[in-house]
Amino acid sequence: MADQLKQTKNAINAKKHEIAKEEASRADWAEQLVQMDALLKDTGGSDEMKAMRAEMVDSIAAHDATLDKLRSELAALEAQLPQAPAPAEPTGPKFDPEKHPVLRKALEKQEPEKPVSFGIGDVCEAQWTDRSWYKAKIQSILGSVSAPKYLVRFIEYDETMTVDRSAVRPLPTKRKREPETVSNPTPAAAATSSYVISGPATTNPAAMAAKNTKNAASTDDAADRKPSRVPTKGTLKKRASAWADFQSKVSKKGVTKESMFRTGTEAGSRVGFLGSGKGMTETHKRQRYNKKADTDLADDDYPA
Repeated sequence: MADQLKQTKNAINAKKHEIAKEEASRADWAEQLVQMDALLKDTGGSDEMKAMRAEMVDSIAAHDATLDKLRSELAALEAQLPQAPAPAEPTGPKFDPEKHPVLRKALEKQEPEKPVSFGIGDVCEAQWTDRSWYKAKIQSILGSVSAPKYLVRFIEYDETMTVDRSAVRPLPTKRKREPETVSNPTPAAAATSSYVISGPATTNPAAMAAKNTKNAASTDDAADRKPSRVPTKGTLKKRASAWADFQSKVSKKGVTKESMFRTGTEAGSRVGFLGSGKGMTETHKRQRYNKKADTDLADDDYPA
């Protein structure tokens, strides 16, 4: 018995999977048919396009026939499942609410809820197989007017599914929160005394304006004034004392070493170290190299 029940459930799941595939294929054909109708309306269409539209209609009809067959087979398989026991009849209340004067008025005011009808393209919330509600868009309407079935496409997951009226509901409306009113606190009464005179300080606007003008003028003069380059008296005095100290030290110490630039008394003597002298004081000029002059000089040094 348990194995047969398991096989029946597996067959039901497989049949539901086939129905879902057929519904997805039919939804694709229906979407293509809508696009074809819009194209024919804009361009007028050709014979080939009209033939393609006829094929689309035939394909949708074939899918509808297959879906009817699969749904009947699914209903037969579900009928083989053991039926749940009927719930016990609820016991009646201790008192009849219709006889109570207050409850009777409340019952009379309640109106039956009207079923919500949706159209193609409406955005709503549909129930997925996990019993959770997700945002969806209605692709097509199947079934009858009294018991419609909606083919919906879930927007966030790009999945299609055929659901009943009970599995579709409108989007919840978010109520805007009303801004909170801030009450202004009442100022506390200041303690008054007959011996203390309290009041705001008074100022003279004309005096303040004149003071601001004077400050602005002094600031502009200070900005335009150039800094002086003449050193201060303290700096000059410091320099003079430093020079006097230097002169006193030099006069006491004296010069004992001979200068390296001393000129010799002999003929042909040189000044200082080798290479120094008058040539070191000449300023070299930047000029182009004269190869001819060097050649002539070489010829003079080494005659043929």
